[in-house]
Amino acid sequence: MLKRRTFSIVFTFFLITYSAVLLASPESEKKKQLALLRERMQSVEQHIASTQQSKTKEEKELKQLEKKLNESSKKLRYLNGQLSQTKHKVKQLHAQQEILKQNVLTQKEQLAEQLKSAYLMGKQRRVKMLLNQEQPDRMSRVMTYYDYFNQARMDNVKALEGDLQQLVTVEKQLEKENRQLASFVLAKQAQQEQLNASKKQRQTVLAELSKKIKSASSELNELKENEKRLTNLLSNIRQAINDIPIPEKHNKPFKNMKGKLAWPIKGQIRKRFGSARNSGRYDGVVIAASEGTAIRSISHGRVVYADWLRGYGLLIIVDHGLNYMSLYAFNEGLYKEVGDWVETGEVIATVGVSGGQQKAGLYFSIRKNGKPVNPVHWCRAVRNGRVG
Repeated sequence: MLKRRTFSIVFTFFLITYSAVLLASPESEKKKQLALLRERMQSVEQHIASTQQSKTKEEKELKQLEKKLNESSKKLRYLNGQLSQTKHKVKQLHAQQEILKQNVLTQKEQLAEQLKSAYLMGKQRRVKMLLNQEQPDRMSRVMTYYDYFNQARMDNVKALEGDLQQLVTVEKQLEKENRQLASFVLAKQAQQEQLNASKKQRQTVLAELSKKIKSASSELNELKENEKRLTNLLSNIRQAINDIPIPEKHNKPFKNMKGKLAWPIKGQIRKRFGSARNSGRYDGVVIAASEGTAIRSISHGRVVYADWLRGYGLLIIVDHGLNYMSLYAFNEGLYKEVGDWVETGEVIATVGVSGGQQKAGLYFSIRKNGKPVNPVHWCRAVRNGRVG
């Protein structure tokens, strides 16, 4: 009997421990995968950085400026979010303040009426009514009314005191939020000025850089080098993430979404997939859009690259599993980091002119096994050259 009970206790303990390990393992595995991914991608980035040393002072300055613009863009996004939250809080507090003020006013009016009634009723004091034995039934009723009246008055006073105290608390909180709001507004203005100054400086650097690439042959060589650099990057990424699969979760596999994917932004297609360029053919599409336009991930996936690449500027790459990736370049700001999971439609970056571009727009490409495929075949219909 004792052996059976001991076995039962040990077996139960084993089950509990094993269950705990099973429950903890997925989270633990995710952390290990994330650490492994970031470690490998850091090596990839270091390798890419060593192969794209800036040829000129202007190229180096352009890279620094565009990375600086990225930081300013991220700070502005954060400040905008804080401003929005604080404004919402202030709005709620104002509404609460108005309700409390109205409550206080109503309670004061009720209390004034009660005091007036008390004054009028005070002409027949309790002692006088107690001595009046002519109408005992009437006296009993009036005494009950007195008790009700006094209790109502006390309740009203307590409610008034509570609302007044709450009103003071709300007004203090409102004052604090307004100060916070003012500080966020000033910080946003300063950050916007810094962003604008960096953009002006970038234009100057870009003009100097353009002078360096005068001939068509030098421009062609530059384009070919940029494309080769991107191809090498994608190859290195594929090798790095080959044994770190993406779980499908509740989403349909990327390959099953052909023709159904939403475009990352709305806009006019400026350059079509396969259209001619100096170095050959476009391996993606370029979509015209205003600077700062939100760029959304076309599907669930994991960010495997988020950095500056010569010729493409601020570039973000999302791995969707089963050897499918989506690329978004020429950005102003990158809002995700390597290892971050993104959902369909989640904002991952903003449109810009990085990478030496003259006009704002998004370079968007889909890759299967590292090779470009036409985004038009994967995303929803194009109408009159417009997407989204």
